[in-house]
Amino acid sequence: MLFSKFHPRASVPTIFDIDFEYLWKEGKRALIFDLDRTLAAGRRANLHPKVYRLLSSLQERGFAVAILTNRHFQVKRDQVIADLAQNYPLIYAAGKPGKKGFLTLMAKMNATPADTVMIGDRLLTDIWGANRLGIYSIRIVSKSRVIRKPGTR
Repeated sequence: MLFSKFHPRASVPTIFDIDFEYLWKEGKRALIFDLDRTLAAGRRANLHPKVYRLLSSLQERGFAVAILTNRHFQVKRDQVIADLAQNYPLIYAAGKPGKKGFLTLMAKMNATPADTVMIGDRLLTDIWGANRLGIYSIRIVSKSRVIRKPGTR
């Protein structure tokens, strides 16, 4: 049924609410994050330091981490993409839900759909794009989508 392609495997308020230990136990080794309203609260000029710490700790745990965004990169005004691209495979202006960006990042991470997780906020781009390739999808559903301290509401 086509409708099921729009249903994420899990939904959480923020990236800090994801059970990464569970994902590891389930054999997931590659994490693809959306940028706007997932890692950042909207089109911010910078990310909260907690986001960088989380991404770094995930890499230290053994996860491959990448960023897939439909945001267009503007060299003089988009320091977030420039900063993230220094440490993580990143594709901007990705054309999600198209398959190409997902497949390119999985190839860079030596990952398959079975061991990859897509984390994003949009049903039509992030969730459908992942689900149609068999990638485990997690939707960020917080009404404000503001990055909060773990354990706070």
